[in-house]
Amino acid sequence: MSRRIVMGMTAAVLVIAAVFPVQTYSATVSSGTVKATSGFVRSAASQSSSVAFCVSSGNEVAILGEEKAKDGSKWYKVAVGTSTGYIRSDLVSKTDKKTNVSDALVKDSKASSTASANTSTNIAPTSTATATTAPQTTSTSTSTGSALTGSAGVVKGTSVRMRKNASLNSGVVTYLDNGATLTILAEGKAEDGQVWYQVRNGDQTGFIRSDLVTKTGAAQTTTTSTTTTAGTATGTAASGTAAATATATAASATDSSSGNVVKTIEPGAGVVKGVNVRIRSNASTAGDIVTTVNSGCELKLTGVERTTDREWVKVETTVQGKSVTGYIARDYVTVTKEVKAVTQTTQTIVGSDGSAVAGDRTVSSTDAEKSKETNDTGPGSAATRTVAEDTGPGDKASIKGVGVRIRQAPVDGNVVCQLSSGHPLTIKDETDGSDDYTWYQVSFSYLGSEKEGFVRSDLITKTEKEEGDAPVGDDDFEESISSLPDGYKNSLRALYAKHPQWKFEVVDTGLEWKDALTAESSVGKNLVSKNSIASWKSTAPQAYNQASNQWYTFDGGSWASASPELIAYYMDPRNFLNESGIYMFEKLDYSDTQTKESVARMLTGTFMSDEVTDADGETFNYAEKFREVGEQTGVSPYLLAGRALQEQGIKGTSQSISGNVSGHAGYYNYFNVGAYAYSGRTATINGLIYAAGSDDEYMRPWNTRAKAIYGGAKYLAEKFLSKGQNTLYFQKFNVVNRENTLYSHQYMTNIQAASSESSRLQLAYLGDDEVLTFRIPYYRNMPDTVCEKPVSDSNPNTYLASLSISGYELTPAFSGVTDNYIVTVDPQLETVRIEASAVCKTSSVGGVGDYPIQPGTNTLYVSCKAQNGQVKTYTITVYR
Repeated sequence: MSRRIVMGMTAAVLVIAAVFPVQTYSATVSSGTVKATSGFVRSAASQSSSVAFCVSSGNEVAILGEEKAKDGSKWYKVAVGTSTGYIRSDLVSKTDKKTNVSDALVKDSKASSTASANTSTNIAPTSTATATTAPQTTSTSTSTGSALTGSAGVVKGTSVRMRKNASLNSGVVTYLDNGATLTILAEGKAEDGQVWYQVRNGDQTGFIRSDLVTKTGAAQTTTTSTTTTAGTATGTAASGTAAATATATAASATDSSSGNVVKTIEPGAGVVKGVNVRIRSNASTAGDIVTTVNSGCELKLTGVERTTDREWVKVETTVQGKSVTGYIARDYVTVTKEVKAVTQTTQTIVGSDGSAVAGDRTVSSTDAEKSKETNDTGPGSAATRTVAEDTGPGDKASIKGVGVRIRQAPVDGNVVCQLSSGHPLTIKDETDGSDDYTWYQVSFSYLGSEKEGFVRSDLITKTEKEEGDAPVGDDDFEESISSLPDGYKNSLRALYAKHPQWKFEVVDTGLEWKDALTAESSVGKNLVSKNSIASWKSTAPQAYNQASNQWYTFDGGSWASASPELIAYYMDPRNFLNESGIYMFEKLDYSDTQTKESVARMLTGTFMSDEVTDADGETFNYAEKFREVGEQTGVSPYLLAGRALQEQGIKGTSQSISGNVSGHAGYYNYFNVGAYAYSGRTATINGLIYAAGSDDEYMRPWNTRAKAIYGGAKYLAEKFLSKGQNTLYFQKFNVVNRENTLYSHQYMTNIQAASSESSRLQLAYLGDDEVLTFRIPYYRNMPDTVCEKPVSDSNPNTYLASLSISGYELTPAFSGVTDNYIVTVDPQLETVRIEASAVCKTSSVGGVGDYPIQPGTNTLYVSCKAQNGQVKTYTITVYR
């Protein structure tokens, strides 16, 4: 018994019932190769025709015929398998190669060239069309496309890419933000299986993935189908009703789509930040002022509107016992819960006789998240689904390959450095290169410094977003991670599924997350390059001088104190439970599975990739030396190689191992033991002073390279590994070694060092199937969501450089750090003029100008809003 399924949907893609008997491939036709990055094969020889299916560069197509469109352009009728359609001839390179296709495809093509095309019917919203074919000896069916002529949609997501073609590797036309309006011209399925919309925004046309668009208007659906049966088939389509029926002697089925779709708003919440913040009657600075509110006022958020210059939130609140509704610029609201648009669709499944098979069911989803269907496939069978979001700047990615060149400009720019598989990147922009490749502009951390450059798109892997649960592991594995918070488990299950030989040890630090983060955020304890973006640097008074808009420097002048937000990102172990970051937690004791060849792979392209002649005339190979010393001291040779690169740089130009520093010539310090700035000396000089010391335990003085490597390794083994700090994470964040005081005795101050070294460690295992052990730490009361890496480079300065009331002196005298002032004016004065300027030119000042005053006490406010949105309010009490 056939069934009819009735479901709510915006636009239906309709497929007429068909029969699929054995095909006869005896016709010979020409072939061609697609030369477009991605192209739509359409149901008729017209750019406005619906899309039958998609092809990509290099795909081979069978050319069934040619046709000239009304605009004079030439189109090929092509076939891929049993699917047929039309593609512009300039998108296909015709070849001399011949290919065999079904007789039915050729006959159908000839018929379409002499009669009204049965394969493509463009129908007005209120029209119907009927197509009848004569009996045939064979049967076939093409896939159906749907043209959404003039339907509307809006973008969901930030910096969503409109691409030139329906492919993630295609160039970008423009970036669109959440809420941008679109006209949907067509849709089709690309080679990657994703549905793409061809869209228009203003005067720009391109392609956007369908999951990044919310349809807002009813589509006019033009249905295209081809049905050839062993008997007579009659098809009727009505585009305005999105319905189709077909009757055939061989088979019959009917699909209809209907349902109730209701959108509701799930309110958000927030609080006001600022003084005398205006609630306006509409989302515009020209709107009437309903009332004013001050910091801390609680708001109910009921909508969001974007204008050309800013975003507004629609709010409800209570002021002096009265309910108030209006709009506030989002800059002046701290949002604690975002507004969500919730879609509810009632779906009813009915049988062919019209009786209900199942009752109504309601599916709810937000515009920002697709409804997910979970198959009931039994215990342990749930799979992880990954979706690479096409959301523009800020995407995460990693290098694919060994020694990949990062260039200053696409194609032939100077080489910034070379990176290898797993090295994390952030995509900032993309462009088309002269070599016909898409190139990404990327930022990344490299040996403790933040760098930028360009890399070819085929040499990176975009970080994928996981949805759903990873497969549950075996009993032993599940037991080993059972004490971890749930936020860890899914990532570890995904890793274990790929590497079942890996072992995981859970480390309960016993520490409160908030306490540990506060301790590690002490100014100067964790550093970042002074040239880093603003949000990576601390704005604590000891770290940042608001009055001069300058960050204080540390450790020789090249470093600034890291911000608590950046420290939280690197401290949160959940951010690194992936293929690259996991090596931050690898147990770094020596193992006889660690080979010279693997060490050599880590050192490829560096100053240690070959042999060196030592100060005593002996020659040694670095890879072999690290392996040998690792065995002697019990330290992983991979740690030794990675640490030396981290400290000395890829080219080895550091003075710590030059052997010719004036006053300290002949000494070497490969791991920079004791190298930190103090007593007026640089870190390098103090490290060489340590190297020149004398003891038998660490083989000092380190007057040869070999002694420096051995002594430094022994120092690592005794001072860190034996104390429980035997992972990169614990050497960066001492949350386990209480003997040497928690949060001190940390090997490196560079906040990114452990992450950078982790990427190097991964190189040692490429292609290997090692048995590795990872020590995974956790804290009490961690945040429910992972701590995100800050990305803003907006200036944080909220200080005024000057503040005055014309003709009068403030008490106390103005200082940017002082918030409250008093001034007494003449009793006859009716207005005062406030003048002020900001320390930083990117800050904005509010509250200046002429203000009426009344006899008695008057309170006036002046605000300084930083580029990053933070606001400092100055209060002036005026006595008249």
